[in-house]
Amino acid sequence: MVHIRGRIRTAITAAAVLIVAAGLASGTTSVLTPPDHLVGGQSRAEAAPNPPGVGISDGGGLLWATDAELDTTVQFVTAAGIKSMRVAIPWSTVEYTKNQLDWTAVDRVVNKLRAANISMLGIIAYTPPWATSPVNQTISTRPASPAAFGDFAGKAAARYKGKVADYEIWNEPNGSMFYAPQPDAAGYTALLKAAYPKIKAADSAATVVGGVLGATEDGYGNVNPVTFTNQMYSAGAAGSFDALSYHPYQYSLKFSEGPYVDHAPARQVLDMRAAMVANGDGNKKIWATEYGVPTSVATEDQQNAMITDFVTKWRELPYAGPIFLYQLRDKQTGSNDPEMTFGLLHTDWSAKPALWGLMNLLQNNIPRTAEYTRFAAAPNNSGAVLGPVFPVRDTWAQYRQDAVLYERPNGFVAVPRAVAEAVRPTGFLPTTPFNGTYQDFDSPYGLRVFSTAVGGTHNIGGGIFAAWDPTLGPATSDEIPQYGGGVRVTFQYGAITWTPWVGTTVTR
Repeated sequence: MVHIRGRIRTAITAAAVLIVAAGLASGTTSVLTPPDHLVGGQSRAEAAPNPPGVGISDGGGLLWATDAELDTTVQFVTAAGIKSMRVAIPWSTVEYTKNQLDWTAVDRVVNKLRAANISMLGIIAYTPPWATSPVNQTISTRPASPAAFGDFAGKAAARYKGKVADYEIWNEPNGSMFYAPQPDAAGYTALLKAAYPKIKAADSAATVVGGVLGATEDGYGNVNPVTFTNQMYSAGAAGSFDALSYHPYQYSLKFSEGPYVDHAPARQVLDMRAAMVANGDGNKKIWATEYGVPTSVATEDQQNAMITDFVTKWRELPYAGPIFLYQLRDKQTGSNDPEMTFGLLHTDWSAKPALWGLMNLLQNNIPRTAEYTRFAAAPNNSGAVLGPVFPVRDTWAQYRQDAVLYERPNGFVAVPRAVAEAVRPTGFLPTTPFNGTYQDFDSPYGLRVFSTAVGGTHNIGGGIFAAWDPTLGPATSDEIPQYGGGVRVTFQYGAITWTPWVGTTVTR
């Protein structure tokens, strides 16, 4: 798992951006002719309508780009078939001096993108020095007054009504890098509650996106996004956002490989969704407003594979909102700093394989995978779909509301959620249906997982598995280590003890 990193703030505080003159003025779209081996990999016949949109998240650099660089960005975005961008509307820049608003930098970007019919998600974030708590701190410091922040959000929405479609409140507040001095879900919720009515009053059609959470674990100034989401609801966030957003970065694991991995983004999003449903927000989407893979960490082919996997698998979530890939162009190709190499383009504007991969997906309407199609036709007795279809050993599985559904040689097998969590660390696959009391798995030593309302969920295996019979009833404990070696498991009507020198002993 990677921790929250400096992306948008880095660009906003920079004095200038790297400018490469070659190729800016002419021949831009001719660059977008993909090599043969990167096209034709998907069939239009497999496409399904209305996938979530895919846009580009700008790191804030467009605010200080030259006109030539801004023009070239627009040319590449439109030539690639991308129709939306995530752009910065930094309070810290617009109102650097109290009551003196200068919209020039933001106006230039918004007007250029709007003229090209590019839809925009505006990030309203960052505190001018006079408004921080305490004063004169960095722009990532929390505002002293949520009301003042809300007023600015309302002014932004009024100014850009009809130009900016949607607004996101702050950026990764679950990390101290972007919400100093430390994450505070209640404090962030106060900003959300102040901004929401002001934006809606100015532009009732705008979608207000809250959360904006980074994929991280607890510690080092960060709060797990699942914890933060629950804390937001406890602080009264319900009713103050129209969609939740998340940044599911992880460089070492494809999104589709994550549902069974602790703290992986695909697992975190399942739990964030559960929090939304529990708080009455089951009808709201989760937007992925930043995702990317730096080519200083991965190869360019790996970047392409991971982005293709993410775009394809994110689409499988029934609550999936738009995707914004970070970012269009490297800040410095060849750098060892991951922040410099997230681009779909090199610094010289030449394309990486990931751009061709994305274009292929968009041209084919983000086709469904074969495994998704099979699972979509499976018997619907396990509740609503919660996660993507993901690989497990030599087969596939999918989280549903009430069970994890596995594809097995003789059809689909549902594993109750409690049983699935108990067996998840082992990687074993179900060999029988759940019979209301237990389910068996394909361990070479035998593995049975009991799950009952009275006894809870417990595994047995090996000698204890071999010695169990139905008269003992379901297990009521895990394996309990015994003095000198061996284990003991209690059951509703007895116990089994196994030691290496005696073997199994059954007591009733």
